[in-house]
Amino acid sequence: MLRDDDLAIAVIDALPLQICVLDTDGAITAVNRAWKDDAERDGAHRLVNPIGINYLDVCRHATGDASEEAMPFARGLQAVLAGEREEFEIDYACHSPTALRWFLVRVTPLRRRLEVADQPDARGPLVGAVVSHMNITDRKRIEADFARLAATDPLTGLANRRFLDIFAPVELSRFHRFGSSLAVLMIDLDRFKEINDAYGHAAGDEVLRHVAAVGQASFRSCDLFARLGGDEFTCVMPKADITEAGIAAERFRSALAASPASFAGHAIPVTASIGVTVASPADRELEDVLHRADAALYQVKTGGRNRVWIAPADGTWPMPAGIRRRSSFPVRP
Repeated sequence: MLRDDDLAIAVIDALPLQICVLDTDGAITAVNRAWKDDAERDGAHRLVNPIGINYLDVCRHATGDASEEAMPFARGLQAVLAGEREEFEIDYACHSPTALRWFLVRVTPLRRRLEVADQPDARGPLVGAVVSHMNITDRKRIEADFARLAATDPLTGLANRRFLDIFAPVELSRFHRFGSSLAVLMIDLDRFKEINDAYGHAAGDEVLRHVAAVGQASFRSCDLFARLGGDEFTCVMPKADITEAGIAAERFRSALAASPASFAGHAIPVTASIGVTVASPADRELEDVLHRADAALYQVKTGGRNRVWIAPADGTWPMPAGIRRRSSFPVRP
């Protein structure tokens, strides 16, 4: 017959979770086999046999990947050790030298068992806590894949409108906070419907993928080139002034005009009209910037296509009648 202590050791050693037991001061009094194996794989020799190390002190002096979560974890652990909480959990990144990893750590109180015949649920005195670490790397990777898919246009692989709704306001906020520059381009393909009518929708899809490739080669890596929907694209350019944005827009326009898309043996000419503007201190919302870029695009579309039109940030140019403010990124039919 196994003693209770031997049984407990056998059980926690059989678990795949990395487990340690703490006393009420936060010192480690026991760890299981999975804990030791993980420490050996990571080369963390100090933690292979960590008996006596204070877990709270380790958290308070943490650096590196998991340091941001270390203090909230230490507070939650302290609350369980003080009897103020019955459990606490948090997920955190803890990357090894060879792999990206995430864990869910859970803290539960450890109490001495009471032998009270008429009170089977009686709680004994608090003597410490049990800390378990579950590897949730696979779950995090799946979540990241879903997030990436939700923010990506499936046809072109570019960022989509949903991602822009997150990214662009952050850049506008940074523009106001640091006084840097911020440019926005609105891009519309010329006579795209005629391409679909002449060559079919499969050819139209190939044209859109071709435009995406040309844009990614033309703009900076820090710029966000995105498809808004249909044949409309945009580019948000952090730290770009009006001259730099105009040069980038013309570089993209000329590269696109010089490289027809290829589909089923056909060379399909593609051109684009582009409206350019930059943010100003008076722009309180992203739609203020988009309104000017869209108005500049309107000028191109009504004046000949396949050109770049620059709208000054101060708005001291005549806005065409019929241009209205948009509550979100515009998508033309």
